Amino acid sequence: MDVMSYQMEVILKKMIMMFLISFAISGCTSLNEVKLDPIPAESYVGEKVKITTISDEIFEFKVENVTELTLSGEGKSIDINSIKKIEVKEFSAVKSISLSTGLYMLGAVIIAVIAL
Repeated sequence: MDVMSYQMEVILKKMIMMFLISFAISGCTSLNEVKLDPIPAESYVGEKVKITTISDEIFEFKVENVTELTLSGEGKSIDINSIKKIEVKEFSAVKSISLSTGLYMLGAVIIAVIAL
């Protein structure tokens, strides 16, 4: 095996491992629509939300403060009466574990193919 092909193999392996590690660290989140009426607005404090207003404007921020009339955070304040849809970002451990496992298995197969 010449030096050039060995260096390319090492670089390829490093790139594959960096790719797999970055996916494993990123985790999986999803936006789930929730109804504002039955859930007290105070329960959104600390949550990352995506709000669509009646005028179809979209705001994404972490809720820091809630009053009877507004949800606010990150310099944005939304009137509760103008909210058409609210979505909460939720972390999914099952999706993250499945993605990580799948990527590690794929990486192992690729490395095995390269090594053989």
